[in-house]
Amino acid sequence: MDILTPRGQASLADEQRAVDIFTSNFDKFSYIETPKNKPADIDAFLTKDNIIVACIETKCRYDCDLEKFQKQYENKWLVTFEKLEKARTIARSLCVKVVGFLYLKQSDVLLFQAIVDTNGNYVPNINISTTVTQATINGGKAERTNAYIDMKNATILKERQ
Repeated sequence: MDILTPRGQASLADEQRAVDIFTSNFDKFSYIETPKNKPADIDAFLTKDNIIVACIETKCRYDCDLEKFQKQYENKWLVTFEKLEKARTIARSLCVKVVGFLYLKQSDVLLFQAIVDTNGNYVPNINISTTVTQATINGGKAERTNAYIDMKNATILKERQ
């Protein structure tokens, strides 16, 4: 599995950094991970008072800071459409949201927003396109259907001290 490689381990540490930023701002929530050594359909659950409130899709991006993400990438976050649809199915069955956590390492900021509401409807604008992208964190190329999620309304968080 990719998570067992050096790049995978670095990504796992950066995912924890994203969680730390979130929980420093919202201490009443807990981020409950799915097994990282298995290909789970979602990355985590978000809970409050021991109740699941959201399924989480978490990604770490290394190739841009916040300004580049906003300008060059036009606030669009690429997520494999199949993964997004799987998260949506799980969330709909639990009557919870899908929330996106996008950690931009260069800026050390977390962008988060609801992607799917509790009824299973997409919240932001999402463009679907088949493109060639990096296959995994360890490289390679894959042609697949991707979702480009509009993150212009995402909340931007920095760690609270």
